[in-house]
Amino acid sequence: MLDTILDDVKEVGGYKAAAILDSTGEVLISDASNLKGDLNMAVAVFNDIFITGHKTVNKLSLGMMKNMQFMTSDGIILMECSGADERVHIHMFVILGGEGNHALTRMQMAKAIPKAVSELTA
Repeated sequence: MLDTILDDVKEVGGYKAAAILDSTGEVLISDASNLKGDLNMAVAVFNDIFITGHKTVNKLSLGMMKNMQFMTSDGIILMECSGADERVHIHMFVILGGEGNHALTRMQMAKAIPKAVSELTA
């Protein structure tokens, strides 16, 4: 079920929050149990940046945008796309603290996104 999709990523060291959105920015599932601040507002802003990235790489004939990453002094924000050409176009966001394991997080996101697409097309 979609409500368990985030379980594995929540176990990664440094995890703060995660969300899966449709391509328009509607939050389908989220968890902000370790985050100070408004996750819905944050992912809406980052989703706009991601959509702008989709359009920009397309204009540059660089193919499809798959991910983005922001490194801050105290954290990491990871964004992954299911693929603009997928049956269901979704974006997944994970916020980690500065000590977060972004490599393991990317692996967990790579597993979670196809599961979410499968759930949403069932």
